[in-house]
Amino acid sequence: MIQLPLALLPRLLPVALVPAFALAPAPDVTTTWNLTGNVEGVTFTETCALTQSDVKLSGTCKDDLATRVVTGSVADKSLTFSHPSEYQGQALTLTFTGHVDDAGALSGAVDVQPLGYSGTFSATKAVPVTLPGTPSTPPPSPSPTPPTPKS
Repeated sequence: MIQLPLALLPRLLPVALVPAFALAPAPDVTTTWNLTGNVEGVTFTETCALTQSDVKLSGTCKDDLATRVVTGSVADKSLTFSHPSEYQGQALTLTFTGHVDDAGALSGAVDVQPLGYSGTFSATKAVPVTLPGTPSTPPPSPSPTPPTPKS
């Protein structure tokens, strides 16, 4: 049995009391998201395909007009990402700062520069669409047929 000096107890006790969920890894946000935002009363929607590699975030966000490159970062359950945009001919940068909730959805604030406007956003994971009559998993590949010997 290991005996520790009592003087170490005050230092070790907080570590022993850290809940297991606090040590859990950050959720991976790699997927396609249906994002809805509202800035100064203007509502917008985007489909964002995000890829997380360690703490870096990359991907694209697409609306009715264009597909834009996304860069950002993830730390614990918080994330920040941005992409260029345009509104009525003016070049903009949209920066999204938010978090992943326990249900796996994203929400937070959006900042629009250089206009200085702000708003909110939320995003849910996109559900893959399966067309009627289309199997959800591809059928297995046929086994190669051995050649028939010649007679």
